[in-house]
Amino acid sequence: MLGVVLLGFLLTGAATFIGFARLDEDYNAARLLRKEEAVARSLGFALRGAVGDTVEATSLSWTAMPGAFANRIVEIEEVHGLPLAVYRLDGGLFVTSSFDHPESRGFPVEADPEVLIDLAQGATRLEVPVGNGDFIAYWYQLNKAGRPVALVALRYTSRSLEAQSRMDLLRILSGVFGLVFAAAAALAFLLARSISRPLSRLGAMMERMDVSADVGFEPRRDAAGEGDEIALLVKRYNQMADNVRRSAAALAKSERESAWREMAMQVAHEIKNPLTPMKLGVQQLERRALDENADLRDVQQRVSELSDVLQGQIDLLARIADEFSTLARLPQGEMKPHSLRRILENVVRLHEKPQVGPTLIMTDDVEVVCDEDQLGRMVQNLVINAQQAIGEGEGQVEIVVNQNPIELIVRDSGPGMSDEVAERMFEPRFTTRGGGSGLGLAIVKAIADRHSIEVKCNTGPGQGTSFVMRISS
Repeated sequence: MLGVVLLGFLLTGAATFIGFARLDEDYNAARLLRKEEAVARSLGFALRGAVGDTVEATSLSWTAMPGAFANRIVEIEEVHGLPLAVYRLDGGLFVTSSFDHPESRGFPVEADPEVLIDLAQGATRLEVPVGNGDFIAYWYQLNKAGRPVALVALRYTSRSLEAQSRMDLLRILSGVFGLVFAAAAALAFLLARSISRPLSRLGAMMERMDVSADVGFEPRRDAAGEGDEIALLVKRYNQMADNVRRSAAALAKSERESAWREMAMQVAHEIKNPLTPMKLGVQQLERRALDENADLRDVQQRVSELSDVLQGQIDLLARIADEFSTLARLPQGEMKPHSLRRILENVVRLHEKPQVGPTLIMTDDVEVVCDEDQLGRMVQNLVINAQQAIGEGEGQVEIVVNQNPIELIVRDSGPGMSDEVAERMFEPRFTTRGGGSGLGLAIVKAIADRHSIEVKCNTGPGQGTSFVMRISS
């Protein structure tokens, strides 16, 4: 509403200015024509008075024209208030109405050739701007026979018509529209207030409504007619509040069930990962023990190493089971400095496969602040995924450690992943293998986030896959 009033004021003001501008144009045009007619008559009288009724183009000569003619031209300016100049038909200046130099009054010593051409081609008059809102009007002075005898130039200054009246009208319009604007503003305020009050009450009730609690909602009562929009909005709010409460209760129940299912799958996945390499380690030890040619000391050393690793994995499984049974969550872990080489060597011993690896490429040992079990599980999951990606074919899994900054890279020479799969690889329960649980990489991401480790994946069809983890020292 206020915008419409303001727009009306602007349009009215613009129309007023345009109207006055047009009036000025019409006024100046009519005034100039009257002046030109009067100057032409006065100049005709002066010419006839100087040389008689037979005025010709050859009359503009000081041998034929008496000196009093120049005084008559000065009198014409004094009478009509406009400076003028008289030129011969060839464009040469004959006389002006001023004793000053002609160019100081804006009159050229030689008329513009274009003016002579346009008038010769039939133009009755020409207007040439000379700056500052002034211009010179040119026309031919004719004798009684209708033949041109001289070129007349009249300098003219445009004037604004009724400038004070224009400002008075604009002030009146401003006052009127100011009152209209104030009235519209007051009306808009009252209307907005009558509409916003019920909406504000609805908003406050929405803030108080707790959709997570399985309790009734606070209905809104509004005494209004059947066709009132506010009453219809209140009715829709009551329906919406009831539907939201029911939907929230159903969603909460579904999320609780889904959380328990996901937790069970995650714990099962965490328990399952160490079992297979533990079994393989025991089988390899059994084969060495039954080998008659095996070195007893080598077997004893292998038993000692495998025993340490198995005991650590058993303790880990016990902690996972204990945490799940008591707090229904994975352990948060104990953050303290650990040797990264020792953690990775344990992973290599547990998951080493002939001609596949993993192979550890690391120069100097570094100390990282982490939970040893969780960091080991994160690398184990990546190694297991890499070995499964290679499958039964030929390939190589490598664990590479770079320093300054510390980067842990697990890469394989497998088939790689497409862009669509790579975008979803960290989603829980997303897998491209029929027997997979889809929690391996999700656990990797969760452990990395817990340790503030930045994880990036470089992969592509036929290019293998590399997981790059930057560890803050």
